[in-house]
Amino acid sequence: MKKMIVVAVLGLIGTQFANAQVKKGNILLGGTVGVHTESDKTDGVDGKRTFTSFGISPKIGYAVSDKWVVGVFANTSFNSNKDLAGVKGNTNTIAPGIFVRNYHNIGESKFAFFGEANVSYGFGSSETADVKTQKTTEIDANILPGIAYFVTKRFNVEGVFGGINFNSRKVKPQPTGAETTETEFGLQFTQQFNLGVNWLF
Repeated sequence: MKKMIVVAVLGLIGTQFANAQVKKGNILLGGTVGVHTESDKTDGVDGKRTFTSFGISPKIGYAVSDKWVVGVFANTSFNSNKDLAGVKGNTNTIAPGIFVRNYHNIGESKFAFFGEANVSYGFGSSETADVKTQKTTEIDANILPGIAYFVTKRFNVEGVFGGINFNSRKVKPQPTGAETTETEFGLQFTQQFNLGVNWLF
């Protein structure tokens, strides 16, 4: 009798994980928390430039098929930096956007790879030595690789790596000044890593 109960429990658990995947009609609710750091030193100059970013990105999506999810999100970013002279500054940004994600299950395991494409429109402000220096608006687009671990068929933990990034930002100096546009394109696979959790309903 005890053996039958154990077998039944193991069978139930196995079924939970075998079905641990995104299915058409699921609602995805979750988000990520990320940290990004950079530093560089100039030869012959004391000190170094540093940059640290902390961000939270809640999201909600809808599975249009067993592998594809589309949805909306809002990135919040809190950045701090220090120049060679030791002067500190900070930039805070909020950026709502849309995303599309494609999952690929790894056999019958609890893991799945995914790729995500997203685009957002952000706005924020910057300060240097506690004085407001500029306002910004930006368009940010990314193609990102990631991996998800399905703890249960309704809950997963994910890791998202930095990928291909395009950013176009308009900067308006404060209190006065001419607006400028800055454009960047780059690969950030080794420079950024975000952790997140998702619930499927």
